[in-house]
Parts: sequence; C-alpha cells; structure tokens
Amino acid sequence: MEQIVKEPAVRNSKDLQRRLPDKFYTELMTLLRENGRDALRQDKIVSHETMDHRRELLVLSMRELRGLGFKIESPHNLQQRHVRALAKSWEERRLSSSTIANRISVLRALTIWIGKPGMIQKAADFVRNPAAVQRTQASADDKSWSATGIDIPALIGLIEQYDWRVGLQLRLMKAFGLRRKEAVMFRPLKADLSVAIRVRDGTKGGRERIVLVETPEQREVLEFAKSKVRHVNEHIGHPDHTLEQGIRHFNYVLERFGITKRGLGITSHGLRHQHLNDLYERIAGAPSPVRSGSLTADLDKLTHDIARARVTQEAGHSRLGITSAYIGARTTPKRTDEQKSDIARFRELAQKENLPDAEAAELGRLIQKLNTTL
Repeated sequence: MEQIVKEPAVRNSKDLQRRLPDKFYTELMTLLRENGRDALRQDKIVSHETMDHRRELLVLSMRELRGLGFKIESPHNLQQRHVRALAKSWEERRLSSSTIANRISVLRALTIWIGKPGMIQKAADFVRNPAAVQRTQASADDKSWSATGIDIPALIGLIEQYDWRVGLQLRLMKAFGLRRKEAVMFRPLKADLSVAIRVRDGTKGGRERIVLVETPEQREVLEFAKSKVRHVNEHIGHPDHTLEQGIRHFNYVLERFGITKRGLGITSHGLRHQHLNDLYERIAGAPSPVRSGSLTADLDKLTHDIARARVTQEAGHSRLGITSAYIGARTTPKRTDEQKSDIARFRELAQKENLPDAEAAELGRLIQKLNTTL
C-alpha cells in the first residue's frame, strides 16, 4: 500500500529528485518500449526524438513525485492526486506554461498506456491557475537574429574563423530554414537538386521536404558546402563525430560566442525564424505579422494565405496554423457598426432566391463595398 512520507517543503528541482526503485523503473521502461512511439490523437507513430523526450519527462516526473513524498510502487498506480501534486510543484517553481502543459501531456500518455484513458482530460483541471497552462501557438515576439540588431554575417563570420563547419551549419540554417540537427547532418552533394534541395537527414518525424533555391545567397552557400565534401554521402559535420557529439560540439561553439538566451538573447533556432519570416515578406510583399503588427491585416486574405502556405511547406509542417509560431498571427481589424450592418444585410440578401432588380443591384453594391473595406 502506498505511503506518504512527510518532508520539508523543497523548491529546487534537483532536491526533489529521488531514485526510482528498480522494479518501478523496469515497468516504466516496458510501458515506453511498448507504447512510447504511439501518437495520442492520430493513427501514426512519433519520432524517436519525441519518444526520448517522453522518457526523459516521465522519469523526471516520477522521480519528483517520490521527492514530494509519494512512495508510489508502480507507474500503474498513478492517480489524479499525484498529477495534481506535480502540477502544484511546477506552478510553485514558476515553470513556463508550455513546460507544464507539455509535462501533463506526457503524463496523459502514460495514463492511456496503463488503462486509465480518462484520468487526465484538460491540463487546466490540475493547476490552481488555469492561465499557467494556456499556451498560445502564435509567436508574439520576432525571434529572428535581426530583431535583436545583430550583424548576422559578421557574427557567423567570426564563428567560421573559429570552426568553419559550425559556421557553415549556421549559414545553411539561415539560407534554407534548417533545424540544428538537419544542418549538422546536411549532405550537400546528395541534397542538391539544382532548383531545390531535398532535406531528408535529421528531419522531425522523418518527414522529407523540398526547399527551393531562389536567391544568390542560397546558391552561394550550397556551392560552398559542396566544395567542402568529397563524395555524395558525406555530410558537413566532423567526420570523427557521432551525431550526438556533433550536436554537442555545435552547442559548445555557440555558447563560446554568447549565442544563448542569457548571452546575446538569441539561439540557433532564431536563424530558422529569420529565414521563414524573410520568406513570408518576399512572397507577400509585406512584413510578417510578428514583425509588422496590424500592418499585415491590410493584406488581402489570399495573399496572406499563399505566403503562409509557402512558409508551412518550407518549414516541413503539415498544418497551416503551426506557422504562426514563427510568423505570428494576423490581427483582424475591429469592424465598424456600418460594416457590421453591411455584412448582416449581405447575408440577408444572399439567402434569398429570385431577387428583385433593386435588391440584386443592392447586393452587387454591397459585395463591391465589402471587398474594398474588409
């Protein structure tokens, strides 16, 4: 039977961690091995990276649960009160809303695996402050390097002098919107399709995508990358490094040059934001919503959607809505009372059949007016 051991209140994450019993850990790993790659809402599998993330968070959460005094003997014994205790601890430590929501989501997966699918419905049900787990997909801040006023070519140039491989990886991220892992694993000779590149290695979920080569910068970076390898399957990472070592070295070099949130206030992922926001502006002819605020609202919906669709494709995503995490969400101007009245009248006339000439003419005028004012 589970016992609760009272301990002094602790706030530090490391202090909360307690070793899991061997039997508990074995059961948890068995659940992960059998179910860890199953997506929760779709009939598909998740990437190995997502599975590893689930493992990390579940072990972290279960160890913290024991640190909070719950001597739970098996992952199958997980109950709502355990989830509430963890959520309370995370709130008290002021973890971000996305972090809390993500951890509860992983716990929800565990409850499904142990045969308790209805135990966790909404993350907001397990926290004192529902706003603590409200995530907004749309980015409110431009995470591009240019938004901080950094001289991008100069900074990457300094890094290239120290380590040309990492410098080239950063140039590829900016030119083609690659993720860090994709840049480290990039095979330039194999990827070059003349008018485009094929991004295959290191992609999220193994989803291959095609990125057009449209600018002189893109062609220049690609040709330089090709000049640095000798055969078609060679990547631009260090040949003696494993992928894990290559990513660790990449992170080390960036930290050395202050490319962290605490340092210069930027991350390597900001170059992907840079590329996608620049792409939106090139396609739409106007800055992205996160860069322009209400200005983008003046764009017609078709132009905005075409640019957004292109960003979605180039980013390697399948849903249009997810691109708002990069380019922000377009604001809708507040409608005047006159516009509301015109819309109501338009809907009224549009529902009628065999309109008299006067009303048909009125409908035509309303359509023309609304097209120019909305």
